[in-house]
Amino acid sequence: MIREQGKPTMNKHKLPHLVLYVLCGTILVWGVVYANNTIYPIISAQYPLVHPYLNDIFSDAVLLVAALMPVFWIPAFFGYRLGAVSKHWKLLLGMAACLVVAPLAYRIFLGDTPFGTNTWFFEGIVVPVAEEGFFRGILLSVLLWGFGRLYPAGIAERLTIILSTLIFASAHLNNLGHYPTAFILFQVGFSTILGLLFGYTRVKTGSIYPAMVLHALFNLAGTI
Repeated sequence: MIREQGKPTMNKHKLPHLVLYVLCGTILVWGVVYANNTIYPIISAQYPLVHPYLNDIFSDAVLLVAALMPVFWIPAFFGYRLGAVSKHWKLLLGMAACLVVAPLAYRIFLGDTPFGTNTWFFEGIVVPVAEEGFFRGILLSVLLWGFGRLYPAGIAERLTIILSTLIFASAHLNNLGHYPTAFILFQVGFSTILGLLFGYTRVKTGSIYPAMVLHALFNLAGTI
């Protein structure tokens, strides 16, 4: 379990600080998403005939850069470590099974998703690394650090998981206009569930790697 060193500061002005942290996190996320949406068309227009895998990297270039920056800074703080993964292998294995079965069931009963034409490289590597590195790496770690200064560890962890998940889910509204609206709303709802699961594994194990692997399995089961 991730815990901050020392006793949390019990500030009587907790709510304004909490709102400020969440607002800053939301602005950070939507700023990166906007930058990614702006830069990708420029890159793809400049290099229209690149290999599909390279185009997959271009499509999430800003997210990838943001997600991987902590690797060269303080990787352990942002979850780039094994942590307590081995201690919770049964839990992680159960989650993996559920996250493979769920998209397969969707495809059996409702048909392929709009993402079915994406490559395995994009869904299984680029997206998990970019999104988990950014959302469960940067966003969750910073919120946990901030909330840990306001509340006891248990409360800070729960607030971090819930609020980072809501920001993560809201970011999927960025797909409106690119895919059917009904599917995007479904995606926002399901990404809320996924965000809670991935955030829980990040906090429980202290590592970002389980979330990356689980995200990859879920995506691959829905596309391959």
